[in-house]
Amino acid sequence: MEFSKASTRNAWESVAHATEQVRNGSLNPALSTWVSAQGFALDNTVFSSVCQFDEGIYTGTLVDCHGRAWEFFADLNDPQGCDLEDVTDTLGPKSPDHPEADLCDKVTMALLYQREQCAA
Repeated sequence: MEFSKASTRNAWESVAHATEQVRNGSLNPALSTWVSAQGFALDNTVFSSVCQFDEGIYTGTLVDCHGRAWEFFADLNDPQGCDLEDVTDTLGPKSPDHPEADLCDKVTMALLYQREQCAA
């Protein structure tokens, strides 16, 4: 997908980078394993961003192969301390279909990135 604005290209590249890091395990192989254990196929899941809070503790938003957005909190040291929530119905302007959508928003871009991968 081609974008005319540098800020939009940067958002696309940021999503691509976060996605690749989780898919190939370079961020943390245990995080990749956790994502897979939650039922997400890594080769079809897109990550808007992933933040590391502490050793083995991550949060972020992912988009599954059906275009649903999920927020997660993964404490890899304490499996009971993890949370995963489908937030698709509350996206509002973060949805690329919303009239006020901002393509520079990483969640919006992750949804577009996932759609592009499905179309390819």
